[in-house]
Amino acid sequence: MIRFLHAADLHLDRPFEGLTRLPESLHERAARSTFIALQRLVDAVLHEKADFLIISGDLFDNSHRSIKAQHAFVKEMRRLYAASIPVYLVYGNHDFVNETWNQLRLPDNVHVFPETPECFTLTCANGQVVHLYGFSYHQKWVKENMAAHYRKSGTADFHIALLHGEEKSGIDDGHYAPFTLSDLETAGFDYWALGHIHKRQQLPTSVPAWYPGDLQGLSFKDSELGLKGTSVVRLTQHHAEVRFLPTSDIEWIHADRFFGQIETADQLAEALRAFKEDEREKHQGVFVRLNSTIEQHGLPQQTLEKLFREVIETLNEDEEPLSDFVWLELGTFDVHGGWNKEEIMNSPHFAGDLFRLIEQPKSVEEAAEMLYSHHLGRRFLPPLSSEDQQQIRHASEQLLADVLLNDTQSGSIDNES
Repeated sequence: MIRFLHAADLHLDRPFEGLTRLPESLHERAARSTFIALQRLVDAVLHEKADFLIISGDLFDNSHRSIKAQHAFVKEMRRLYAASIPVYLVYGNHDFVNETWNQLRLPDNVHVFPETPECFTLTCANGQVVHLYGFSYHQKWVKENMAAHYRKSGTADFHIALLHGEEKSGIDDGHYAPFTLSDLETAGFDYWALGHIHKRQQLPTSVPAWYPGDLQGLSFKDSELGLKGTSVVRLTQHHAEVRFLPTSDIEWIHADRFFGQIETADQLAEALRAFKEDEREKHQGVFVRLNSTIEQHGLPQQTLEKLFREVIETLNEDEEPLSDFVWLELGTFDVHGGWNKEEIMNSPHFAGDLFRLIEQPKSVEEAAEMLYSHHLGRRFLPPLSSEDQQQIRHASEQLLADVLLNDTQSGSIDNES
């Protein structure tokens, strides 16, 4: 049996952007979060008495590698050196090897894979022999299927492959060492230590193949939400036991909240304070993108949204000195006009036809197809995430309800028009 930790996508010294009016203390806390996650990773390696640590790419957020980030990494690796714990790592698409003049020397316990697949041999304290395989990016894009070049070498108790890459999508070949599940299954390794995808997941293969996700969430993207961490792997000849160990200092989450009918600014402030306290019990520090809905008030939606933003900004000022801060960012804002979505969906009304069309799985993709088929759209527009698509559906339904149902409020929605 061997025990090791598998981490990936540390993105040390990542610049955090997109948060409005963030006070300096919280901005510094966010900037430190990737370094705190690294410290917690090393704490875990020592606590678990691991045989070794694997890092599957993107240690640094860019190929230049700030001296600050390198110094922090070297310092933590020296802690493992003092405990005689080796580290095996590959560089990925963010920290690819393109210059050496500014690179700090790593401790002797850190083994970096070169630009072509290579095998390193490790004999653990219990006598188990491990062969580890991997390669580092030499440029931002590696379009070649590098997994196809991995070959088991020699005799060892365990064969473990490190790969910073993505599964082929079927649409194109991909830019990040694209592979197929068959590549992983036929290579004969005991464990695939993957990196690049920030969402923790196990691939559906007959051999253990895991993305541990990143150590620290980095934004409000779907893949960055919630607790982040590392994998603790206990590997035997016949089984891989993989468990999650959290390392993130700050969480990023989405939340949906229906506030009912808000009559005054005081009432709104009290409702938002109550929401914050609910979240504070769950997190040690969290950025929340709050999607809000209220009942029709009689005021224009723009006026109500402005009020929401002002109250949120005011309440956020109280979070600056708190270690368990709850920082709110207003996401979508909707005014519910008294219509019932389920009732509309089940009605023969023309609005029901439109709502049913909107809720079809491919409706947003089909509506945006002309935009994305244009060469400028393909070049500059990022793909629509599931959250993006749901927000478009919701906004469309709100607009249609406001426009089409005004004339039906005095009657039943079930009446045909």
